[in-house]
Amino acid sequence: MPRRIVVVGCGVSGTTAAFHARKTDRTAEIIMVGDEKVTEYSRCGLPYAFSGTVRNLEALMGYDRAFYENTNRIKLRLGTRAVKIDTTSQKLQLADNGLSGQVNDLDYDSLILTTGARPGMLSVPGSELGGVFTIRTMNDIEALSNHLSSVQAKRVAIIGAGLTGSEMAEALIERGIHPIEAEIVPEILPVILDSDMASLVRERAEEHGVEYHLQSSLDKIIGKDGRAVGVQIGGAEHNVDAVVVAVRVKPSTELAEKAGIQLGESGGIRTDDRMETSARNVYAAGDCVETYDRITRRFVFFQLATTAVRQAMIAGINAAGGSGKYPGSTGVTTVKLFGLEIASVGPTTPLAEKLGLHPVSVRTSGSTRLEYYPGGKELTVKLLAHPQDGRLIGAQLIGEEGATLRANFVSMATHLGMTAEEFSGIETCYSPPLAPVWDPVTIAAQALARKLQLTANLARARS
Repeated sequence: MPRRIVVVGCGVSGTTAAFHARKTDRTAEIIMVGDEKVTEYSRCGLPYAFSGTVRNLEALMGYDRAFYENTNRIKLRLGTRAVKIDTTSQKLQLADNGLSGQVNDLDYDSLILTTGARPGMLSVPGSELGGVFTIRTMNDIEALSNHLSSVQAKRVAIIGAGLTGSEMAEALIERGIHPIEAEIVPEILPVILDSDMASLVRERAEEHGVEYHLQSSLDKIIGKDGRAVGVQIGGAEHNVDAVVVAVRVKPSTELAEKAGIQLGESGGIRTDDRMETSARNVYAAGDCVETYDRITRRFVFFQLATTAVRQAMIAGINAAGGSGKYPGSTGVTTVKLFGLEIASVGPTTPLAEKLGLHPVSVRTSGSTRLEYYPGGKELTVKLLAHPQDGRLIGAQLIGEEGATLRANFVSMATHLGMTAEEFSGIETCYSPPLAPVWDPVTIAAQALARKLQLTANLARARS
């Protein structure tokens, strides 16, 4: 009998796992179960479809049904909800989302959980009103767009100034709608940037019309006739036509938890480096799992597409009888806002301090091309290193070009465990139209290596 591999979840993680399971075992029966009516699409592209930068929501879709079922021999069970796992008998209980509500059992040899994450909500008065939205699915974007059109929206409140909230603020401005953005901490993008770096992005966003209310929480949503018409933020009321809640998401682990599968400290499903859970022949990947952070050497909840697809690839290979290992993540992240590339690797300074790393850091600026050659853009680079061994533990880069690729460069260095001094010695290419002799990240690494040496000398002198 061929091996039966069941994948729960038809998002990017689920489809990646299914495709790699198929590549590993050409004879396996592969079944994908999803409670949505569609297969994989780009969640990261939702703000761009909303703004009109991407022509429509359909452009975010991956492959059609024929590609799965005919080309790759992957069976789809869409509109079907997984409700229970029996890890002893290796059975998955399914329920039809339709009117019939039919329940049936599905045997598996290997099971892959890619149940994703759910949007965070705020328990404040008025959160149940119409006109309050989260941004997680195509249906969310469609509903928000329809609502804004029907009320001829002029102002929208966004709660949370992280990646999604910031992308939605830009998207609203591109639609001619004024965003009011609230964030409970002192600066925007707190998960990926230190305050001094985040202020560069905030100032650019303010120039484009974003109204920020920092160190402010949402007190309540004000309603009229069942619909949100205002918000109270930090004690002050503001008239708005809709509210977008963009606070941190939470891993969807209910199915695993009910089956007795171990969860980690972050709240995500705990897996080993083969992406296998505590239950035999059950694997997990993507936004529902916790990830090993190579830099801080702990397990965390990363909501990153790049992390998710790599985990899913390993889960699919191993579920199909292959051999693969996931090495962990550096948390390398990038986003484009108001013409700026923003990229980061590793923990911010506040998080590193909280973890007891006490990093040494430098911040420098340089041009992406030689000064005499036209078209170069300023790139601001901040690097963090461990004070004892000089190991690179973080980077933050902001500029109109070149931040993303250089963040990849730093991510590779942290994967290899390189010190600031070792990193500063790596040779980079040079050509006046393309790159300077001394790259901005090299200049920052040289400055960091000098500061580390000075710090070490001062410590020796005190002792």
